[in-house]
Amino acid sequence: MKQNRINYKPDLETETTVIEVKHHLSAVRTLRDSMVKLAMILDEKTNKQGYLVAVDPRISVESLCFQMDAFKALMQPDIAHRLKLVVMKHGQSVGLPPDFAELEPRVIDQILSETPTGENKLPNAYKREEVFLTIIHRWVTGQGPMTARHLEETVGCNYRTVSSAVEMLGPAIERQSDRRLSLKYFPERDWKRFLAIAQEVRSTVCYADASDQPRSPELLLRRLEQLSRRDVSIGGVPGAKHYFSGLDIVGIPRIDLCVHAPDRKVELDFVSRIDPALEQTCDPTRPVRLAVHFVRRKKAMFENDGSVLPWADPLECLIELYLAHLDHQALGFQDYLVEQGRSLNGR
Repeated sequence: MKQNRINYKPDLETETTVIEVKHHLSAVRTLRDSMVKLAMILDEKTNKQGYLVAVDPRISVESLCFQMDAFKALMQPDIAHRLKLVVMKHGQSVGLPPDFAELEPRVIDQILSETPTGENKLPNAYKREEVFLTIIHRWVTGQGPMTARHLEETVGCNYRTVSSAVEMLGPAIERQSDRRLSLKYFPERDWKRFLAIAQEVRSTVCYADASDQPRSPELLLRRLEQLSRRDVSIGGVPGAKHYFSGLDIVGIPRIDLCVHAPDRKVELDFVSRIDPALEQTCDPTRPVRLAVHFVRRKKAMFENDGSVLPWADPLECLIELYLAHLDHQALGFQDYLVEQGRSLNGR
């Protein structure tokens, strides 16, 4: 008999099935984590079927199926054959596998009765990377040296996490006689490493337009302003232009918003209030009209300049330009921030 290799207990298990239930699924990373766990269970329990049940997901059915098919293509055929996706909306199934309907009614009733009424939760944050970004943010904005305690309180982490991030930056860190620390220069090599994993590190939900007449980004921003949300900030192209008026781009190709979510709770109902035609998508072939990024540190570091909505911090805006594949504009904005950092820090 195989030894259990993971410390994981599925939500429901019968003699023939293993079931993982996800309510209001909104993050691709959460979906993939669930698929990996189920696949590992099925590898050990070769006589069972595995079902990932998405109840009232905030990701479109099309996108869920796309992600599941891509994942199964990488798996052993036997496991892929036994792993299935079930989507349930408003108590009704969408694309229900025939054998799932044969489950005991009490199992299906249990799945539906446990639908939470609260907010969805994000995966655990990458706090070392949050410390890394906070250190660079302080340098590009010229705020001077900081203590380890300041980093702990800003990110919401322990001293060990701060030490790990400082060690990662290595020679770029300068230590003061009073034990405060700062950057000597912009850590180009470490920044490139971060960009390579930025998509994985940051929790993001993307939206495409399901209508034939998509609304303009300017109109969507005006509608967002009417909600007066202080936990939502503007990033991406408008945010970068706020900090760097010389950004080489005309118009707004898409909207990037940053939502402060330090306690992992997510509430995305405001998106449908901006535009009911926006639907979540993971399909790389669909144009993204709006992307919502979640700022996980304890202090958001948004900028409030008297505008209706705050601005995301400059590093968030820079990352969003790169992730939107606006590489030319991102590089120009990065050069501006680096020069600003050198000037403000007397380098």
